Amino acid sequence: MSDGSGRSKSRRLRRLREDSQYHWAALVAACLLGLVLSWNHWSGIVFGGAFVGILAADLKRAILSGIGFAVLLLVVWVGVLVFSGTLAKTMAMGQFGLLPVGIALVLSILGSLFRGLFP
Repeated sequence: MSDGSGRSKSRRLRRLREDSQYHWAALVAACLLGLVLSWNHWSGIVFGGAFVGILAADLKRAILSGIGFAVLLLVVWVGVLVFSGTLAKTMAMGQFGLLPVGIALVLSILGSLFRGLFP
């Protein structure tokens, strides 16, 4: 098996990381895909963090991207709660209402650590 395809993939990934036009387009697509996946299953939060993390220039920025994805996910979640009229009931639950915040942060950061596998 030739090593050419591996170099080609590495070159494309480097292009997505370094060229700002491609980077922002890929980042928006990664966020949207992560949101769609997380709507159906909690593992989508991990995948969303991995998708945005893989586009980061280094591991530190990947973790920050994972936190950003978690914030986006929480904003969408609060929007859904407001739209359905259940925000007050959710906030009245106290600590149980804050559990999704921790889950979103931890799982998206965990997914963003995937960036460490692709230097």
